Amino acid sequence: MSRFQVLTKMCLNNWHYINEKLLTFNKEINFFTGHSGSGKSTVLDALQIILYADSNGRSFFNKAAKEDSDRTLIEYLRGMKVVQENNNISYLRNKNFSSSVVLEFQDSETLKYQSIGVAFDVDVSVNSVNHMFFRHLGELLPDLYRDGGRAVSINELREGIKADFSKEDYYFSRTNEKFRSELYSNYFGGLHQKHFPALFKKAIPFRMDMKLEDFVKNYICTENDIHIEDMQDSVAQYIRLRRKLEDTRNEIEALTGIHNQFKVYDKHCRESIQYQYNIDKLDMHSIEARLDRIQLQRKRYEEDILDLGKTAGALEQMLKELQNRRDEVVSSIRNSGYEHLEAELDSLNQMLELLKRNKAEYDKAAEGLTVWLAAGLLEPEVHDGIESFKEYQADCGRIEKIKAAIAGVRSELEKDKEELASRINELKKAASGLTKQTAALKNGQKAYPSYLLEARDYIARELEKYYERPVRVDILADIIEVRDEVWLDAAEGYMGNNKLALIVHPDYAKQAMEIYKGLSPKKYCKAAVIDTEGVLRDIKPVLKNSLAGEVETAEEYTRAYIDFLMGTVIKCGTVEELRENKSGITPDCVLYQGYKLQHINPRNYTEYAYIGRSAIERRLRQLEQDLSEVQAEKGPLDIQLEKVSEILGYESLSKDADFYYKQVQEIREIYAKEEQKQEYIRKINELKEKNIDEWKAKKLELEQEINEKGKLKESVNLDLRTKSREVEDFKNTIISLNGELAEKKKVFIFNGSKEELFGSFMREHTSARAESIRNLLLIIKNESDKKSGEEYEKLVQKREGYRNQYAYRGFSLTCKDNEEYDQLLDNLSSEKLSEFTEKANEQAKLAVYHFKTDFVYKIRDAIKEVLQQKEDLNRVLAQLDFGKDRYKFIITRNQGEDGRFYDMFMDENLEINPHQLTGKIDNQLDLFSMKHEKDYKDLINELIELFMPPENSDSRTMEEARSSMERYADYRTYLSFDMEQLVEGMPPMRLSKMLSKNSGGEGQNPLYVALLASFAQVYRINLKANIRRRPTPRIVVLDEAFSKMDAEKVGSCIGLIRKLGFQAIISSTNDKIQNYVENVDKTFVFANPNKSRISIQEFERKDFRELLAIDGEGDINTL
Repeated sequence: MSRFQVLTKMCLNNWHYINEKLLTFNKEINFFTGHSGSGKSTVLDALQIILYADSNGRSFFNKAAKEDSDRTLIEYLRGMKVVQENNNISYLRNKNFSSSVVLEFQDSETLKYQSIGVAFDVDVSVNSVNHMFFRHLGELLPDLYRDGGRAVSINELREGIKADFSKEDYYFSRTNEKFRSELYSNYFGGLHQKHFPALFKKAIPFRMDMKLEDFVKNYICTENDIHIEDMQDSVAQYIRLRRKLEDTRNEIEALTGIHNQFKVYDKHCRESIQYQYNIDKLDMHSIEARLDRIQLQRKRYEEDILDLGKTAGALEQMLKELQNRRDEVVSSIRNSGYEHLEAELDSLNQMLELLKRNKAEYDKAAEGLTVWLAAGLLEPEVHDGIESFKEYQADCGRIEKIKAAIAGVRSELEKDKEELASRINELKKAASGLTKQTAALKNGQKAYPSYLLEARDYIARELEKYYERPVRVDILADIIEVRDEVWLDAAEGYMGNNKLALIVHPDYAKQAMEIYKGLSPKKYCKAAVIDTEGVLRDIKPVLKNSLAGEVETAEEYTRAYIDFLMGTVIKCGTVEELRENKSGITPDCVLYQGYKLQHINPRNYTEYAYIGRSAIERRLRQLEQDLSEVQAEKGPLDIQLEKVSEILGYESLSKDADFYYKQVQEIREIYAKEEQKQEYIRKINELKEKNIDEWKAKKLELEQEINEKGKLKESVNLDLRTKSREVEDFKNTIISLNGELAEKKKVFIFNGSKEELFGSFMREHTSARAESIRNLLLIIKNESDKKSGEEYEKLVQKREGYRNQYAYRGFSLTCKDNEEYDQLLDNLSSEKLSEFTEKANEQAKLAVYHFKTDFVYKIRDAIKEVLQQKEDLNRVLAQLDFGKDRYKFIITRNQGEDGRFYDMFMDENLEINPHQLTGKIDNQLDLFSMKHEKDYKDLINELIELFMPPENSDSRTMEEARSSMERYADYRTYLSFDMEQLVEGMPPMRLSKMLSKNSGGEGQNPLYVALLASFAQVYRINLKANIRRRPTPRIVVLDEAFSKMDAEKVGSCIGLIRKLGFQAIISSTNDKIQNYVENVDKTFVFANPNKSRISIQEFERKDFRELLAIDGEGDINTL
């Protein structure tokens, strides 16, 4: 057996329920047994702290016993006993103390010892822990790290070791990571710092939580670090050059695209410039032509202005002569007095018209006063005043008396009208209400108050929501009847508002009342809900001859409420009978109660009668009678109101008395004014008999001629002013056009070639008007500008695409020329391309060499090595039987997509000939020659690309690229992993497909085979014998191992452990002891009977008979 480090002893001080204990291990198979909770995991967790150099323990404490365990270091150190209800924890150790766990190892070849451990100082007041890992040469210290009855502190331990050992023979560290690195690198023979703890943690509570093939890949075929930096550098140089070459070609292509696009854009720009030249030239021609036309028109208008001035002067002279002649005629008429008389007559006529209108108004008021005489409402004295008013004889005093008398009568009538209208409105409202109630009752609906119906419907809806089924909500009056109509009014009156209470089945009463409680108190205070559940619970006896006996109902809970309400009210006929009872009532609704006699409000049994099915008929009769009475009262009142309104419409002399008196005086003047009018007419007629008519006709003739000549003069002056303005406008226009023409000529640049194109264009359009030609030019120029803009946008887009790739050039996106782009295109096309091509050829040869030596052969060697390790493991497995089963590991080409690279690495014809590379650009990726090059060129190129990280990428992309490089630098990527189960007489079965279908024991066998093979890899047990290396431990810890296997399979697994050369600690409960004792070398029996002290008894193989006897008697917990 090859050299390794044997775990010989373990020293524990103040660890959980162990105060001090020294365990001595067999160098092969050690067995921990005892009931659940006896302390096996406690010792295994202490062992793991040292093996992982991990003082935290959160990731592994008690995980074998309970996957979600949250046990902590402080609980182990202080010895947690119980957690009380208030979350207070009681501990075994409640004073400051120190603890230590130390492992002793012996080199199996040199027999030298080393001790590795950890010490803790605990401050119980704050539950703080200080720790220190240590290692010293030699066996455990003789005092077992104690001083008398206590464990030594960290400082005491350090000083003691320093005193006993030379400096090179000990090592201390308070840092987990630092000690772990030293432990694995120097003291444990170079164990892998990642794989060893990961595998060890998985093995103790062994559960296969990943696919079998992944387990074999990750734990048996460990990764083989391949340093590909040199290859990467060489390939990177080549790739950079190739990318630079490709980038140059791409840049040339991009610049060529920009160049071509600029040519298209420039063509449209030149066309647009020519069209603008044509427009400018045409505009100048048009301005010159317009100037010629305006000059000609101005000359004509100036000649017309001279002619019009002469005509206007002649007309002015003629008008003066006509006006003089008219003035002579007017003077003759004025001297005769005719015009004065006509003016006086006209003024008099206007005055008479006003006086007559006033008289008509006065007469209308007098006629209106006449109706008062027939009404008989005024005193006789007032009657006389009205007669004098009609005869235009009333003075102010009489008019005032008439007004006062009428006002007094009207005041009384207004009061009467207001009272009548008020009463009629009351009767209308009453009739309307009665009509509505009648209509509702005729439709079979009782005239319940709206608030009651709203409350009933709301409670019904809410109950249906709550109980998820319809619930009936009744009004009490609807579900009761009065047997004898004699007592109907008494029942209606006594129940009053109670008959409107809402009632539900007792099962829903409580919820109905809860719902009612949430209603608005202000709106629904008159509504009520009966507690049917309560009234049924509190039934009281009903007195003989009570009013309750007259009420019938089908519901028990309704009956209970009626009996509660009226069960003590006795039906009586006389006052004497009433007084004989505490509570009584008569058919005519006289109530005796509380030693008090009173009439019940009649409205309770008339207007508000609701009980029973006949309530509607009774109420209809009552309503029809009430409506008839209302209409009978309202008829005469309507007639009275009509008469009063009519009288109030009589004349009331609304204006002041002075107004009417002044009208009387003016009426008296009418006769005198009429006589004066006749006198004016007589005088005018006398003048007409003279020559006045001839003068008037001559005046009219002259005025007509003056009017005609004036209009003609105004027309001539208008033409004169218009043409004068036009001439002035012509002057301004000429000045403006000359300025515009000068400006255009100033900026216009003559161009011979453009002039020729303009002439050619104009010859093609000789028949068209200038305006049409200009419009045509504008249209085609706009089209050209639009096309130019579109092509410019395309140019900018191409430049933007170029800038995104080559921002460092700093070229303008929007410059109107393409000079800097074209210069760079010429430079790249002529110089850079050949330079990069030559450099890429040289670097390609170097990249081939490094890719071959630094990657391909290393992957090939790693694959060959793991295949050899597989064969070595399978030779060991072939010698072991697991009942009828045998197992072997299968490592083949990856069955997935990455398997396509396998043949490239393993091809025996692999050879590289870099000197056969050509210098052509398209062949730069042809890195391999001969047959291998022919077969795998594309795959090799693909791999080379994978090892070049993308340029200018974000952190996420770089991380993905790094992960991809790590993956393809791992030889395991190109392999598939599995195990086969070999059963005699049956074909081999792949366990990756069958494992989940096997029984418990069959399922465990291959898992433990894979696990143990993984440990063989981690401990490098399969290294060839001639390879010297530092010894590693070979500890394998399996908690609750082989739980589903029978004794035969347990023996096979333990046989494999021995065959592979492991030192094992196997843990299991004592009910499985029979499966183990015959196969192990030493047994440790754990007991913890009172849950406060762990005891451990050791049994060598020779003592197993005694152990089995104890187990058979069931006293193992007493050891």
